[in-house]
Amino acid sequence: MPSIREWPETTRPRERLIAHGALSTGDDELLAVLIGSGTPGRSALALARDLLIRVGGMRGLAQADHTRLRGEGIGPAAAARILAARELGQRAMAAGVQGEVIDSPEAAARALGAHFAALDREEVKVALLSRKHRLLGVVPVYSGNVAGTSVRIGELFTEALRRHAPAIVIGHNHPSGDPAPSPEDLRTTRDAVAAGRLLGVDVLDHVVFGAGRWISLGEQAGNR
Repeated sequence: MPSIREWPETTRPRERLIAHGALSTGDDELLAVLIGSGTPGRSALALARDLLIRVGGMRGLAQADHTRLRGEGIGPAAAARILAARELGQRAMAAGVQGEVIDSPEAAARALGAHFAALDREEVKVALLSRKHRLLGVVPVYSGNVAGTSVRIGELFTEALRRHAPAIVIGHNHPSGDPAPSPEDLRTTRDAVAAGRLLGVDVLDHVVFGAGRWISLGEQAGNR
């Protein structure tokens, strides 16, 4: 099979990306650009397509660590480039909402969503908001095992009190992919709202993420 260098320029992933922009390229082509070069008999594009199939598509790629990528035949430098590109994308998304007004469940989901994009275990994070509900930052609270995590209500407010943030939005993910809230999620939300009243910190929402979807517990309760 000829190498990508021997293909017509209009079909080469890197040249297509440069000439026509990222939206003109498929997931496999963008991944091939990061992989860089193929192996004897297999192009970078073939490696990219095989990798996406083996890890379960883009969702699986978002959760694959360096060990998994190496185990799927990706070289150490290419694996590092893939991880770096993924992290840069997530950080860029997170930075893009910094300072936004969080005035709806949709805005809360935008503010927190990038922070849960590539997690294979349950985590809890808190968005800190100003008095006018502008996003000040997102801080981690808990990282659990694959079976879940246990939340201590007081620790949801640690950074908010330290940084004098008068309001927060709680976010956490369900690694199963189903964002439907559990009884524990509902209980945590009720306890957090009650604790926030005592501490002078408004709990505006609790958003649960799963497989690209999200559910606002505040919206479900009719609080937003």
